Amino acid sequence: MVIVGGLDSIGGAILGGLLVGVLENLAGGYLDPIFGGGVKEVAPFVALVLILMIRPYGLFGKVRIERV
Repeated sequence: MVIVGGLDSIGGAILGGLLVGVLENLAGGYLDPIFGGGVKEVAPFVALVLILMIRPYGLFGKVRIERV
């Protein structure tokens, strides 16, 4: 997920993809039996929204403000 890692960071994009994959598998293994399924598909989107609320430019993105 490039958006999670930051659009201008290749390492952040790789780490973001790894983070989403691990989160999806952990949610499927631990939370699906508790909630009855479907958490595996929703967990990456919840994580995406939370990360973008805290850091709108991604985990490793650069804050760039341009005035025109």
